Amino acid sequence: MSSIVLVGGSFLGAWAWERVTPALTAAGHDVHPLTLTGLGDRAHLGSAETTLATHVRDITAAIEYAGLRDVVLVSHSYSGAPATIAAAQIPDRIARLVHIAAVVPEGGKSLFDLMPPEFEEAIMQTVVDGRIQVMSDEIMDANFGEHGFTPEDRAWLHTRSVGHPINTFRDSAPADLGAVETLPRTFVACTGDPGDPIAPPGHDLVTLDAGHWPMITKPTELAELLDKLARS
Repeated sequence: MSSIVLVGGSFLGAWAWERVTPALTAAGHDVHPLTLTGLGDRAHLGSAETTLATHVRDITAAIEYAGLRDVVLVSHSYSGAPATIAAAQIPDRIARLVHIAAVVPEGGKSLFDLMPPEFEEAIMQTVVDGRIQVMSDEIMDANFGEHGFTPEDRAWLHTRSVGHPINTFRDSAPADLGAVETLPRTFVACTGDPGDPIAPPGHDLVTLDAGHWPMITKPTELAELLDKLARS
């Protein structure tokens, strides 16, 4: 049995893992889906002070206060950034990092620093009251390849997603993230995403036949993969 901590990407909360957690629990794992500040049932706690550092502390605090060790820390999309930084702060509690189509931060840089200027410009056009607005169907269809959403999936996603705090993209990662280099790291590339599957340096590459949100569209397959990685 492993302790598995699940962290969703932009706009998502712990709810996004509801189709995955039963299978992982049935396989004998101790599963902890997290909701970051300003998202999900913690949307009301978001503010201009909600930064990348806030989300890092959400993750480290959840692990420390639950007394978890040998954690398989699973991140999706945006949350690869705070999860990596969190692991660098508490490496003695982490057994493996698993990034699902995730952003991997670089020391001293913000997420906007890692992206083309036109991406930042496009994002900023959607910001209302300090939050990146939830993506429309048109934006998802144009930018996320073969995502595999059914009409019911789309409705579920849009009903429960909330705007994402913009300052999490502006906040820079700590300069030194070297502690994560001692940890096993797996990058799960979703084949439906645009581009060829490529793992960041230091990561094992695994491909999953799914779109960008496999916890929604391929929960059984994702749970089987996470179970296998947790036991490895």
